[in-house]
Amino acid sequence: MPYVIPVQGSAHKRAVPSARRHYAQHGFGRRLQTLRRSLGNVFKVVPPGTLKVPVKNRLYDAQINIQAFVANAYGSADNLAWIWIFERGLEKEISRKQVGLRKHHTEVRSRLGPELRQYLEHLDPWFEYLVEYRDALAHRIPLYIPPGAVLTKNIDAYNALMVGMNAAINRFDSSEYERLSEEQSKLFVFQPLITHSITETTAHYAFHAQLIADFLTIEELGLKMLDELRRGN
Repeated sequence: MPYVIPVQGSAHKRAVPSARRHYAQHGFGRRLQTLRRSLGNVFKVVPPGTLKVPVKNRLYDAQINIQAFVANAYGSADNLAWIWIFERGLEKEISRKQVGLRKHHTEVRSRLGPELRQYLEHLDPWFEYLVEYRDALAHRIPLYIPPGAVLTKNIDAYNALMVGMNAAINRFDSSEYERLSEEQSKLFVFQPLITHSITETTAHYAFHAQLIADFLTIEELGLKMLDELRRGN
């Protein structure tokens, strides 16, 4: 039966690090580096302007980096909330379940300055998008890049090839199936979109632009929180 092997040593005797070091340096700081690296990897593996459907391994690599990006974007916002909680000495007053910056984290938001509260309200739609994609990744359908789309003018040809492919499968003609599948693949055009479940998602996103927007949002949110911390000094 799998289990976690504890590391022997004196780590458990060390003093609890300050929030500035623990959640800022080891949390938010590390996540920023992961976000930067993941974003760069996506742009390298699937450059903007790509028209031909990339090979599967490139799509997989891009998906892996987008998944890492979304998970750490979500965690970055929580890290900022924890930094503020500990820097204000509120860790015993606010329960762990209430630590966060989203609109239902009322105990945190109510104690922030009016400027930051207003900014977070402005970010509510962004938080909703981020939570949807993070929760799908963590609990339901992982994020993926659809391999391609078919232009309206080619739909009939695509469907006709699909009929032929199904007929080839029914008569166990693998060679004909592969030939028709190759012809069908020529009808695909690449669209740089990211999604999860086609029945649950509220929208698909152009991931090149979205990753840049998300990174800049996290950066701006970090600067706003820094201003908030300075305000209380």
